[in-house]
Amino acid sequence: MIATLRSRIVRTAAYRRLSTRASGPLTPTRAAARLSAYVYGNILVLTAVVAASPASIDDGDAFLLVLATASTTFVAHVFAEIVARSNIPESVHGSTDTQKKQTVIDEIRDAVPIASSGTVPAAILALAWLWILPTFWAQLIAGGVVVFRIATLQIVAQRLRGEPLTFKVFVAGLVTAALAAVIVLLKVYTSH
Repeated sequence: MIATLRSRIVRTAAYRRLSTRASGPLTPTRAAARLSAYVYGNILVLTAVVAASPASIDDGDAFLLVLATASTTFVAHVFAEIVARSNIPESVHGSTDTQKKQTVIDEIRDAVPIASSGTVPAAILALAWLWILPTFWAQLIAGGVVVFRIATLQIVAQRLRGEPLTFKVFVAGLVTAALAAVIVLLKVYTSH
């Protein structure tokens, strides 16, 4: 019965879309870079959401802080990667100008998860600022969105690598989300 259910799920278009990339799997180096950006962006955004006070949510400061956290971290990450590569010429030695440009484009693309980690939480916090959603619920939902993204980390990793999804991957995602929540709590506790 479970095998039948699994084979039905695997054959669905939704499963294929969730588990495979249209352009195929990334190289291990690019997959690791993109996954690192995914984790980093989500942890920083979750920290900003959790640290927001009700007053900062009501007056729109939390919305701006989450957007600023995601966007400035994205820019800083891309800048750091470009500076690092330009200061270690061996990393691009023998590359043509076209290949060097493609490397920069790849760095920008691989950092996109940092920027995207803040879009939905910021929009949810904006709903509280606009008095459409109660402050408490906005913060809870915004944080829940980021924890969900962290919980799907293992699924994202499998997708980037072009490997099939398993129950073990799902459980690993839940464990990763729990660890991320502990890190955020420690960060908030030690910062205040």
